[in-house]
Amino acid sequence: MQPLTDRYVLTVALNAAVDVAYTVPGFAAGKINVAATVERVAGGKTNNVARVLSRLGVPVVATGFAGGAAGQFIAGDLRRRGVTPDYVEVAGESRTCFAISDPTTGTVTELREPGPELTSADVERFQAHFDRLLAGADLVVMSGSVPPGVEPGIYGELIERARPAQVRVLLDSGGAPLRAALNSRPFLVKPNQAELAEWAGSPLTTLAEVLAAARRMREAGPEWVMVSLGADGALLVGPDDSGGTGGPGGPGGGGGVGGAGGVGGAGGVGGLGGAWRAVPPKVRAVNPVGSGDSAVAGLAYGLMRGLPPEELVRLAVACGTANAMTSGVADVDPAEVQRLARGVRVERV
Repeated sequence: MQPLTDRYVLTVALNAAVDVAYTVPGFAAGKINVAATVERVAGGKTNNVARVLSRLGVPVVATGFAGGAAGQFIAGDLRRRGVTPDYVEVAGESRTCFAISDPTTGTVTELREPGPELTSADVERFQAHFDRLLAGADLVVMSGSVPPGVEPGIYGELIERARPAQVRVLLDSGGAPLRAALNSRPFLVKPNQAELAEWAGSPLTTLAEVLAAARRMREAGPEWVMVSLGADGALLVGPDDSGGTGGPGGPGGGGGVGGAGGVGGAGGVGGLGGAWRAVPPKVRAVNPVGSGDSAVAGLAYGLMRGLPPEELVRLAVACGTANAMTSGVADVDPAEVQRLARGVRVERV
């Protein structure tokens, strides 16, 4: 996978974290456990995306809020991994999150801090900072939780700020932040099955139910919806016969939004649209933490390249699967991604 462009993907981590991953064979709650391995990385969902994109050869600028020694670690770790950190510094300490993986059972136990309390002045400083960073961005990725003190509508506000700059936004969130953002028409949203069911207000137990809910979500605003299905792969819903997935400023988007070959062509928001399901090859999962974020990185890479829908969802699933096969978090090998992509089965549904 080669570098794509001199413009960058801007990743927005409003609630960045230091992620600490322990591997503990035979983990038992309420007892003393000894970790076989320990890894500390700049985390939060969007920083996971940034690290994978950097591994895939994409220029990345990471922004958001960061504070204290944890914030300094986040910036330094990203820099060591080829990502350019450009955070707004805040009072308080950025959060630390812990994941305990037991390879004998395949289970993962997580503990997450809430993050520092932010003020309206912090948000205003960030919005101005975000506007400046849009000038060099080809795509914005926003994901994860909203920190204490910040309204759930923040993602929608940032999407609106990106529109005049003609920068596409990929959103991976759930709950109130997702609901509030849909009317702002993000370019692509990536809920998982549980997040989609919460939004739909009913359980989604069959592929037909997931497809129907994804199409309803697309009618609510976004051009594309990709639902991650865990070990069962992913479902992508978008305009029918749209050609590639390039947008304004992106490779393969000739003609801009809705132009020939670009997303938003035939079909358009409000139509039934096309749908593609990607099923990964059978693999032995070691640590699934970060697989959804790795899939988002695959989406971002594919959008930068203007891939057609079937190849976009194939790459996303390959990235997520590659991560699940490693003990790290959002740690993929580009060569392994390419190998796995050949084994991903994609079908029109």
